[in-house]
Amino acid sequence: MLVTTLEQLRERRRLLSVLVAFGTRRATLGWSVLWQTAVPVVLGLALALAGGAGLGLALLSMAGKTTFDWSVVWPMVATGAGLVLLVTLFSLPPLWRMMRPDRLRTE
Repeated sequence: MLVTTLEQLRERRRLLSVLVAFGTRRATLGWSVLWQTAVPVVLGLALALAGGAGLGLALLSMAGKTTFDWSVVWPMVATGAGLVLLVTLFSLPPLWRMMRPDRLRTE
């Protein structure tokens, strides 16, 4: 995920410099990186959680049991959230470097 994020930033280097030259705040661009990282992971975690819980409940009902241990599920969700924050933090220094006005030069 970190490699993909850094590659996207590298491809958008000139566009990021233009946005900064026109006055877009760095914090706004940092938040956009967070959203680009967080949305796919959150959707994937939600689908995995719903599918896994549904399958687990179906298997428990087939076995005749009624209890479901949610403490097994939450570490996966916490790991995904931590991964999103970690990738965002690691991608911010390259983002700041790519937003310098000298990146507008193409020669």
